[in-house]
Formats: sequence, C-alpha cells, structure tokens
Amino acid sequence: MLAVALPASALADSLAITFEPPDYATGAINGQDGWSSLGAAGSGCAVYDHAVASNTYGYTAFGAQSLRISNAVTSGCFGDQTFSKSLVDEAGESTAENGGLSGGTRYAHFEAQWDFASTEPGAEQPDLSVVASPDRGDGARMSWVQMKDAASGLEINFYDYAVGNTVDTGPCGCAPFRYTNVVSGLDRSVPHTIKITMDFLDGPANDIVRVYVDGALRHTGTSWEDYFRNEEGNPTRTVDSLLFRTGGTPAPGTAGKGFVIDNLTLFSGFAVPSLAPCVGVEDPLRTYRLTANCTTDHTLLIPDGWTLDGDGYTITAVDPVGGHFLGAVVKNGGASANVMNLTVTASGLVNVCDEGPDRLRGILFDGASGSITNNTVTNVNQGPSGCQEGNAIEVRNTPFDTTGTDLAVTIDRNVVNGYIKNGITANGSVAAVITNNVVTGSGPVGVPLAAQNGIQVAFGATAIVRGNAVSGNDYTPKSYVACGLLLYQADGVRASANAYFGNEQNVCNVGKGGGQFNPNP
Repeated sequence: MLAVALPASALADSLAITFEPPDYATGAINGQDGWSSLGAAGSGCAVYDHAVASNTYGYTAFGAQSLRISNAVTSGCFGDQTFSKSLVDEAGESTAENGGLSGGTRYAHFEAQWDFASTEPGAEQPDLSVVASPDRGDGARMSWVQMKDAASGLEINFYDYAVGNTVDTGPCGCAPFRYTNVVSGLDRSVPHTIKITMDFLDGPANDIVRVYVDGALRHTGTSWEDYFRNEEGNPTRTVDSLLFRTGGTPAPGTAGKGFVIDNLTLFSGFAVPSLAPCVGVEDPLRTYRLTANCTTDHTLLIPDGWTLDGDGYTITAVDPVGGHFLGAVVKNGGASANVMNLTVTASGLVNVCDEGPDRLRGILFDGASGSITNNTVTNVNQGPSGCQEGNAIEVRNTPFDTTGTDLAVTIDRNVVNGYIKNGITANGSVAAVITNNVVTGSGPVGVPLAAQNGIQVAFGATAIVRGNAVSGNDYTPKSYVACGLLLYQADGVRASANAYFGNEQNVCNVGKGGGQFNPNP
C-alpha cells in the first residue's frame, strides 16, 4: 500500500463533547447532537437509566451537565443502548466491514478518552458497572473497557480476544476472550480519566490496544478483530464512536446514581500526526513503525523522545503542487530522536538552491541527541545540481565552535549515496560516533555540479569515525577538492579502520583538534 500526501484537513478527524447546553439538555440523550439511546428513550429492550443530568456532585471540571449512567436496568441487547456521536472518518483495517454505519476516510488509528466519577463519592455503590466500547453504531464492539465500583474503590477492567488464550478469569469465562484488571482501588471521591487507543493492522491477531488511566499506560492488549473472523466467520469491523452499555445482572440500588461521564473526545487519524501521511503504528511504545511506503511533500517531524522505525519501508520526497520541497525529509521535532530501518529518497525534485533550514537533507538532527542506524538514504537530490545542500545525513547543533555542550549522536550501519554535497555531516556542538557506514559518492563529477565529501566533521564537532567504507568522492577541476573524510575546524576526531577508494583525496585535514574524541562536557 502506498500512502500519498493529503491536505492537512484530511489527516485526522476529532470530536470533543462536554454535554453542556445548548447542544445538550437534561433527560434522555437520544437524538441530541447525534447521540442514540433508544432504550433510555423508551423504544428498546428496556428503559435504561442513561441520561444527561445536572452536575450536583461537586466535580467542577464537569461543568453544569454530564452523562449519568447506572446499571439499575440491564439487558442482553446492544443496538438500543447509548452510542456517542460519530466521527466523520472511521478507523479499521483496510478490509474491515462498516455495514454502511461508518464512513469517510478510513484510518488505522482510533482514540477515545473520557472522564468518569461516582455520583456517590463517599460510599460504594455495590455491583455498579458500565462498559464502554469502540463501535460503529450497532453493537459490533471492537474492544471492552469496564468502569466498576468495588469495596476497595473504583476499578478499570478490560476484555480482549486473544487467539491461543485458553483461560478466561473474568465474568464471561469464555476463552479465548481474556480478562484483565487494569487498575483497582481508585479514589472514588475524585474523577478519573480513561484513554483507549487502537491501532488496526491488516491481518489476524495483530491489532494493538492500549489503556491509559489518569495519564499513565496501564495495559496493552489487542482488539476483538478475531472474534468476528473466528467465531462469526465475518470480516472485522470499523469504529467511529463509543458505545456505553449496561448488561449482565442489574444493580437496582444504583438507580438515579451510578457514574457520571464527561469531557469525551474521539479521534481517528494518524497515530503520530507530525509523521503524516506516513501510515504506521506505535509499536513498541514511543516508536512509530511504518506499515507501508509513503510519499511526502513536506518535512516529517519525529516527536521528542520517539523512534521512527521504517521497518524496511521507504519515504519518498516529492515537490508540492505549485512549489518545491523545502528542508529535510525526516527531522527531529524535539531534543532527542532515533531513526532506524528506513529508506529515504526523493523523486523528481526541481533544482532550486535553498539556504538555512530550507536546504535539502535526507535525515537531519538539528539540536538533538539520538541515533541514526541501519538506514538507506539514496538519491536525495534535485537531479544534476551544484547547490550546496542535499546532504544525506546531517547532525548539527549550536554553537558552531568548541565552546558548546556537545549532543551525542550515533550514526551506524547506514548506506548513503546519490547525495548532492555530503554523505554524512556532523557540524557544531555534536559528539558523533560514525561507524560501519557505506558512503558512495557520484564521482568523478565536475562543474557545474557540487564537489562532494563522503563524511564531514566540522565547526567544533568531535567524532569517532571508524569502520566506514567511503568511495567515489572525486571532482574536476582539481582546484576544487572532493574528500572521502573532511575535517574542518573540528574539536577532536579519532579516525581508524576506514576503507577509502576512488576519492580525489581520502582525508582532508583542515584542523581535526588533536585527533582524540573530545566530548564537552
């Protein structure tokens, strides 16, 4: 599958619901602002105790009104329970069935978040239970998160369908369903926040579902995708909304009480919006792993502290409509980043020379520590060009002298070729470990093209340069020098065991700072 550049407005869909007037009035929520709650409105299997209620419980973050739900009345039905307003754009696998109930652009990532609190903050409501499930609007649930009251405090529980599981310790007792107590003993006198994220991966037994409570990741499991395949013989389902359901044994003592729900948000789109339109999944945590090749007409930013794992896929830079590509193809978005297993290239870029941050680069770390490992950066260029840009891999940090605090970056086991100016560049206050890379220039080349350098360490950078194969950096006329390894006003470079061939000059030493790796501090 090839992901192409989309307008910013088409990269995500979201909703935020606070149950406040004038969009919401107290009473049955059925028919209000796109919600459905047929049973509570008297048109279903039972008249459920689900309604918009005035906030008399002292939770200031909940405003004047909230959705109140108890399980005083329950049933085995689904379609008549309480369904939230739907997103325009659904989420699910590419082959998931929406039954005409959801639509729009289909994304592979879905999120829902809401606050909940007890209407009886000072006492247990025995057997109180409400379940929330990502859904498409008919009860074809793709997950299950339970809010429950217990003697020790509030609980969050989770059910997924885990192929191969043989024991279900939960109330269903129906393996391969798998029951997990996510958290228990929550203070019932204060609100709590639940967030569920779902990444839908094509194929069986591979969806990733995460449950967060009060901002902390508490559980990682999977979806109900294989319930539909294995138990019903049907395709998996899409989601665009949240189902609030009360089933099982009723708890009549909770009538008129129960839980209040508020500050509900729904989202479908890219798991990491700054890397859109590249389709991927957060796996493992804080790692965005691509699941397809993609094309971009703008710089993709890696969030602070994250890893971009290409997983063998390719990101291709192209010119935007009516303009030309500006800046790096992939760049850090914060103080640290990692890039691995990725191919970066460009296709058909117009030959326009840019300066400063608009210079073309393949992978750029600007003011960031981290690692760039096992990548291929090839043909990040504008065709035959004399522009002083088009570096395949560049790491840089201010100040560009020996006085700054060096940021540590590892550049290891990469393959770079087809660059305009430099293969690998370390400039400024950087402590770089540049090892085991294959750097291949396009030489011999000449005017009007740029004189290439394989590896450059300059302007106060310090580096270990070891075990690299550097070739093909050759230029005519000889009044311009192309170097395999260029050291220019560096702050200590230790170079050893590198293989050079086919370069105009293998090592150009214009100040290497004493020849020792010299990180500061």
